[in-house]
Amino acid sequence: MDLNRVDRRVLILFYLLIFYITLQFVWWAYSLLRLMKELYGDSEVFSTKVWMVLGEGAVFIAFLLAGAYIMQRAIRKEMTLVRQQRNFLLSITHELKTPLAAIKLCIETLSKRKDLSSDQREPLERNALQSTERLHNLIDKVLLATRIENSSLESEEIRTPIILSQISEEVIEQFKITYPNIQITSNIEPDLQLSIDAVHFESIIGNLIENAIKYGDGEVEINLSKSRNGLVLCVSDNGSGIASEYRKRVFQKFYRIGNEDTRTQKGTGLGLYIVSKLVSMYNGTIRITDNQPTGTRFEIRF
Repeated sequence: MDLNRVDRRVLILFYLLIFYITLQFVWWAYSLLRLMKELYGDSEVFSTKVWMVLGEGAVFIAFLLAGAYIMQRAIRKEMTLVRQQRNFLLSITHELKTPLAAIKLCIETLSKRKDLSSDQREPLERNALQSTERLHNLIDKVLLATRIENSSLESEEIRTPIILSQISEEVIEQFKITYPNIQITSNIEPDLQLSIDAVHFESIIGNLIENAIKYGDGEVEINLSKSRNGLVLCVSDNGSGIASEYRKRVFQKFYRIGNEDTRTQKGTGLGLYIVSKLVSMYNGTIRITDNQPTGTRFEIRF
């Protein structure tokens, strides 16, 4: 069933209910005023009663409209969450099936073709290892997002000084091996240190690079430098960019621009959510700007 159609039906029923309640209240007020008119005529008591009814009615209408507004926001938020969870289930199914199918194909080929030479076996083994690594990273990402959601990570307990320069170079080199067709350039200042968990920093820079590769146009640039007040990590791509109205929403859990049934780039909607939560955990800031001449630039300051 089309979720957008269901959402419209729910909102229409909600608005009809509010309209019905308002109409009933107006009729009740009108009937009450007519009854008081018959009882008191045009006396001063009738005038006082009219103002009393109008005052109480205004308060009732105000509370009704405020409650309707709050309920409408809650309904829309719940509908958005349902759509995002549906998209997540669709995307996670694809993300799990693709590496599993690749691993199965490689293993079946290696088991059936015993006469393969080492040159023929090597790409199959490499493909199986890459698919396994992709599956492992996906599971790690889901587990980390779950731990963040359950507030089971405490930054005070995991602040260990590490050399970010070395970790960044290692992560970038791994992406260059995994994506040989992507032009990945980097400018990493040496010996930059920060008190942060190494795995968390790897997740931050790794998810940003992965996002840039997915939505860029073959070029990714990573910069890590020291600023006056700390460290600055920038990851840029040359893709179509992110419209300003989506820049805050892309950090929401499960949120992905577009529809899961029609988009070409697959994913889980967890990468940028994890990045934003980890950066916030270490009292950092993250912002999105336009890359020049085209693309998106993620800037993180610690």
